[in-house]
Amino acid sequence: MHLAEFESKTYSPADLAAPATARAARALRWLAVRLGLSATPFAVNGFLRLRFRVPPHKLWEYARGVACVEQTVGRKSPQGSRLRVLDFGGGATLPVYYLASRGAEVLSLDIDRVLADATNAVARARGWRLQGSTFDLVQAPPPDAWGQFDAVLSFSVLEHLPKQIQPLVMARLAALLRPGGILALTFDYGNAAPKSEALRDAAEVERLVEASGLALLDGRPFRDTGERFVLDKRHPDLQFTFGSLFLQRAAA
Repeated sequence: MHLAEFESKTYSPADLAAPATARAARALRWLAVRLGLSATPFAVNGFLRLRFRVPPHKLWEYARGVACVEQTVGRKSPQGSRLRVLDFGGGATLPVYYLASRGAEVLSLDIDRVLADATNAVARARGWRLQGSTFDLVQAPPPDAWGQFDAVLSFSVLEHLPKQIQPLVMARLAALLRPGGILALTFDYGNAAPKSEALRDAAEVERLVEASGLALLDGRPFRDTGERFVLDKRHPDLQFTFGSLFLQRAAA
C-alpha cells in the first residue's frame, strides 16, 4: 500500500495517473457508461440527469476517495462482514453506486428528497445494500442505531455549510468511524472559490482536521500545490481548486 498516493492536497490532474487512483477512475468511467446505457441517471453537483461521464476534476475527487477506502480498509470490514460506508451529501452519485456495486453496505445522506429517492430506486432495481436518507446530520446527531462505519465519504459538501457549522459536522462524521476507519472528503478551496463558505487557506483546513480529532492518513500536513483552474462554468472568470483530506481514526 502506498499511502503517499493519498496525500491530503489540492487538485492536480496528474494525480489520476497514480496506480490505485487510475484503477478506480477506470472503474468509475465504465460504471458511468453502464448507467447511461441502462437509462439510469446519476447526480453531479446535485443535478440528477442521464449522463455518460463526469468532468476530470470530479473524477479526481471520486477516484481518490474510493481508492483510498479500498486500499486502506479493503473490500470487507476487518470484522469479516460487509464494508459499511457512510456518504454525507452525495445522493445518487457515482461513488455511492460504485461502492454498493462492489458489495459494500452504504448509507447515503442527502437532504434533497429527489436524490435520496433516486438512490433508493436504483438500489432496489439492482439489489444493492444501499439506502438513501434525508437525515440532516447538521441539525441532529446521528442515532445510536447506525453504529460505526468503516469509512465515511463526503465530496464537495463542506462549502455548502456555514463556516461555524463545519467543525461540528467534522466531529460528527469522525465519531461515526470505527477505530482504524477512514474519512475521505473534498471541498472547494482558494481565495477565488465562488462559494462564500469555501475553505480559503491551509490554516482553515488545519482547524477542521483538529475539530475532527482524527490524524492525517500519511502523516504529512495538507499541501496546496498552487494550481488553479476554471472549475465552474457559471464562473468562467474565477480560478480556484479542490482540496482533499484523508483522515484516520486511531486504532483501538
